[in-house]
Amino acid sequence: MREWRKPFSLGLGLAIVVAILASAAAQEKASIPAATLEKPKAAIPPQDGAKAPDKPMQAEAHYEIGVMYHERVFESLDQAIAEYEKSVKLKPEYAEAHFNLALSYHTKAKLGTDDKNLYRKALAEYKLYLKYSPNGELAAKAKQNIKAVEARLRP
Repeated sequence: MREWRKPFSLGLGLAIVVAILASAAAQEKASIPAATLEKPKAAIPPQDGAKAPDKPMQAEAHYEIGVMYHERVFESLDQAIAEYEKSVKLKPEYAEAHFNLALSYHTKAKLGTDDKNLYRKALAEYKLYLKYSPNGELAAKAKQNIKAVEARLRP
């Protein structure tokens, strides 16, 4: 897996990130003529005479939130993999579970560090899908993904 920087590592706490984005949004809305807004809203004035956040600070806040969501993708994939593994253990011929397990391994490998072990697991699961559902609705996609995974495994 890629080594992603932890969210808020630049010292921006979640409350500060939210405040920066809220202030920027309020400032942006305040600059739009009231006639173009459905319901005109007053801008939230900066507290204690502070300036509204500048664009670089807003950019950093959006970046921090993006990193947070990106890390959630990996956590969600790990949870999905765990559930699909339980599913195929309980019902080994469950073709769709094999396909989705393969897809989860494949996705995690592509988003991570090109982990060959994950590609091998994906390949095995795609093949199990085809074993149990050779003419299933996902068969063509499984075959296409097998070719893509095999290409990744070539030296």
